[in-house]
Amino acid sequence: MGRKTKVALSVGAAGAAAWAASKAIIRPNARPGKKALHFEGPIVIQQLTDITNSEQQAADAASLGVHGFAMDVKLTANEEIVLVNNEHPESSHCSLKDMLALYPHLLFIIRIADSPDTYEGSLMPSKLWKLLEECEAQEQVAVISQYDEQVDRFNLYTQHMAAVGAGVAEQKQAYAAYTSRFGHLYRPRTDLFVLAGKIGPFQPASEGFIQFLNKLNITVYVENYETDDVIKLAQSGISGFITNSPEATMAQLDTLLEQ
Repeated sequence: MGRKTKVALSVGAAGAAAWAASKAIIRPNARPGKKALHFEGPIVIQQLTDITNSEQQAADAASLGVHGFAMDVKLTANEEIVLVNNEHPESSHCSLKDMLALYPHLLFIIRIADSPDTYEGSLMPSKLWKLLEECEAQEQVAVISQYDEQVDRFNLYTQHMAAVGAGVAEQKQAYAAYTSRFGHLYRPRTDLFVLAGKIGPFQPASEGFIQFLNKLNITVYVENYETDDVIKLAQSGISGFITNSPEATMAQLDTLLEQ
């Protein structure tokens, strides 16, 4: 055996020993539970997309028995928080404050659409927390954003009192930890992952990744899924389904309960 081979084996052995030692000493750092996300069994969330008639869309969904609503919000020039969507980015006449007042018993998944680089976005985390305090809705919501900075800044104002969801960077970090041998070193900063589409070339809504997050007490929801996959996803550990068509998803979940 040559000298280089011996050195390579020694380095490899040292790396394996370090990995084994870290896994023996460091235990997964599970997130504390948040009341807003505590439900028995998978839940169904209506995605509010009809901003011209959000109140009617919400009323129709509530009559079906959905557990809550998901919505994109922006801060207007008048510093009012309103519902928006990608197809109609202009401000709507439906304010978040009014919606919270109408449905104090339902969960709100609030997605901050404003970039932190804009003036409105720089104000949004503090304005949102102030509104939630005013409405006494701190335990009724989970705040998410594709911008991790918005989630981090919101957490600073709330002092981790409210439930928050992972941004793009946090999801990538978690998936990288899961696929590596050092998943036990991952320290989550958020309480909720909303999985949709792919992370790079990978499909994150896999049973292994979902269970990896569940062990850390991270609630996992999905959106943009196929209705035919509902039962499989629920059995994999998905806790919630964000959908434009709650009736179909609820029917699938009813089938699962009957089995």
